Amino acid sequence: MPSSVFDHRRLRLLIGIIAFLLPLAVDIVAADELVSISASYHTEARDVFVGLLFVIAALMASYRGHSRIESVASRAAAAATVCIALFPAAGPTAQSGWESHFHDLCALVLFSILAYFCLGPFRRRTRGHSGKKGRRARIYLVCGCIILAAMLGLGTATWALPEDTVGAYEMTYWAELVALWAFGTAWITAGKVLPFLVDADEAWYPSSGSILLERRRVAPNYTSS
Repeated sequence: MPSSVFDHRRLRLLIGIIAFLLPLAVDIVAADELVSISASYHTEARDVFVGLLFVIAALMASYRGHSRIESVASRAAAAATVCIALFPAAGPTAQSGWESHFHDLCALVLFSILAYFCLGPFRRRTRGHSGKKGRRARIYLVCGCIILAAMLGLGTATWALPEDTVGAYEMTYWAELVALWAFGTAWITAGKVLPFLVDADEAWYPSSGSILLERRRVAPNYTSS
């Protein structure tokens, strides 16, 4: 008789999907061209932007991972996400100030933690394996490096180039988009629903029930990501 258990993989899947959808949703709803995804706060897409961030924060706060460090990291990411939603970035109607600087700091913290999950826990439990686990390990490595490269590239551009140039080429928007999609790809992969990336004995089988519960068809496997 299958038992109902806390489902960390469904949380990963939901977090990854929302991370993928966030830039698309705000881009569709916003009437103005966005210089950054965070700038959607100052457009018609504000409610969508803030609402999806709060959903991500709630899911991250619920995620415990496989260790105390992962639990603390996910809660810190949740807190940073809430602050990103509550303290807007600078925009056409809001000049740079302590709120926008705090927003940027929280974004840096969030993406650093997301890179940590990719390069740390997710990859640590899959690297060195062949087959589908090995594929996941490579995806986590690439996604983590992309997140770090996007942050480093944007930071370098912001420091080295005039503000008008950064805005004209929408560098912040594209850096945030790339980082969010790398984040989403890694967490969807960790959700173990893609057949070409997961073996039968560790696959997640969707079924009816609570978002945080599943009916397991196989024995629990907490040793891989």
